[in-house]
Amino acid sequence: MTSPAPRSTSQRLPLVRGPGVEVVPRVDIVASLGPGRGVVIVGHGTADPVGAAETHAVGRLVAEMLPGVPVEVGFLEVIGPSIGEALAALAARGCRRVVAAPLLLFTAGHAKRDIPDALDEGGRAAGVAVEQAAAIGCHAAVIGLGRRRRRQAVRGLEPVPAAATGLVMIGRGSSDPRAAAQLLEFTAATFTADMAACPHEFRACRIGLGFVAAARPALAEALDAAVGPDVRRVVVQPHLLFRGHVEHQVMAAVARARERHPGVEWLVVPRLGAEPEVATALVERVAEAVRGSG
Repeated sequence: MTSPAPRSTSQRLPLVRGPGVEVVPRVDIVASLGPGRGVVIVGHGTADPVGAAETHAVGRLVAEMLPGVPVEVGFLEVIGPSIGEALAALAARGCRRVVAAPLLLFTAGHAKRDIPDALDEGGRAAGVAVEQAAAIGCHAAVIGLGRRRRRQAVRGLEPVPAAATGLVMIGRGSSDPRAAAQLLEFTAATFTADMAACPHEFRACRIGLGFVAAARPALAEALDAAVGPDVRRVVVQPHLLFRGHVEHQVMAAVARARERHPGVEWLVVPRLGAEPEVATALVERVAEAVRGSG
């Protein structure tokens, strides 16, 4: 008996889009992909239904930017469809070559080991050749989104002098020694890219880094270190794509820091979310992989 073809996974959930942001079809990248080549968006995977929906929404945005190109979403762990199932779905849609776009902010263990292994296994099973694009990293669109989220957190609030403001950038964390360097590079880029648009209180504020797991300084350490004798406001910016367990951990840690330091105003910057800027970064990483493969 022939098994039914896997169903398409990238167009089932409502589109999540920032207000006033347009999605522009990238016909140049569609042309470079050519016929018979599809795209798999590789998500980490989360049991949080909102985080899963946000991942699928990015898949829909990518499909909208690449009209006519088969696009599927596959998850590394926790939930389905798996990466192998997504590749099988692309094969069933006529693809013989696939570009995998990891929905990862930085290049670390998952991008270096787990995802390549899953792509290799799934590609062989589906009979498709797979090339992996780079992680999002310091893509200009996501740098701009990070700045926009930071401005959003303080919009409408009474300004606080930069000397009395602390900013803590929070990463997921990784045993990869480059984890801190990558987060620091991204943080610096959010300041240098467009200082004119940066609220005054961030232009010379105290800046610290923290990690939820596997790297130092740990989250609680970073939050406590942000508090000094003259600090009145601490802005915590989790550099995270979607809602999930890690964001919940950050929120809980900030709540505990607020109890330890009741004289300080604590603000949490919204996560990046399923915005066109994230999809733009993925689409352009796909284009870079295609150019690199010749």
